[in-house]
Amino acid sequence: MDPSAVWRDKQRRWRIEAYRAPDLRFAIFATNGTTESAPLWLFGMSALARWLMSHQISLDDLEVD
Repeated sequence: MDPSAVWRDKQRRWRIEAYRAPDLRFAIFATNGTTESAPLWLFGMSALARWLMSHQISLDDLEVD
């Protein structure tokens, strides 16, 4: 399953992938150079919004990858 969109924060600490299957899901990876964590799966926009707020990441901090 390929992501429909991919974003990174400006500091390159997080990568967010969006999937439409059949609902909207987001996989969040912590990145550190060449290594990545296992994905944290969030279901729906509200879950992504809560995660972004809890990590103090604004939409302006995201870049298309």
